[in-house]
Amino acid sequence: MDIIQAILDGIAIAAIFNGAVAALVLINPRFFFDSYPKAVQKAAPEQMTKQEKNINSIITVIIVGICFIYSITSLLHTGIIGFWNIFWMGYIQWSLLNLGDFLLLDCLLFQGKYKQKIVIPGTEGHKDYEFTNWMKHLAVKEHFLAAPFLLIPIISAIQALLVGFLGR
Repeated sequence: MDIIQAILDGIAIAAIFNGAVAALVLINPRFFFDSYPKAVQKAAPEQMTKQEKNINSIITVIIVGICFIYSITSLLHTGIIGFWNIFWMGYIQWSLLNLGDFLLLDCLLFQGKYKQKIVIPGTEGHKDYEFTNWMKHLAVKEHFLAAPFLLIPIISAIQALLVGFLGR
């Protein structure tokens, strides 16, 4: 296992993911409407349309797909073998993406000076945009429970299997 390579790759995929999401949410926050706290979604005068859901799905697949392909390619080029070595490298990579998402998007973007640009129209002043409510109703569950104990292990296992298969 190459921890330095895993960290560098994690920083790279975090930059790709968070940069793309930040740019797109600043263009139109409704692109990621379903990523906002449920109470904010319910408070919106207009719910997410079918077209917005399709755009969200396409954008998510493209961004996560690019990160996944980057990660797989890097893991293949390291020459590292063994399911658990590859799994833990992938786990480090995706954990750094998750940490970057939490720090850059949830803490800085959604709570910083651009906050007014990313508010869903019609939900201005909603209590779940406040830092403590945002953390309690969305960020902590997503980044410290769902991601590290469910999503990241699944993605890392899939990657380890693919890299093991493709690396033969």
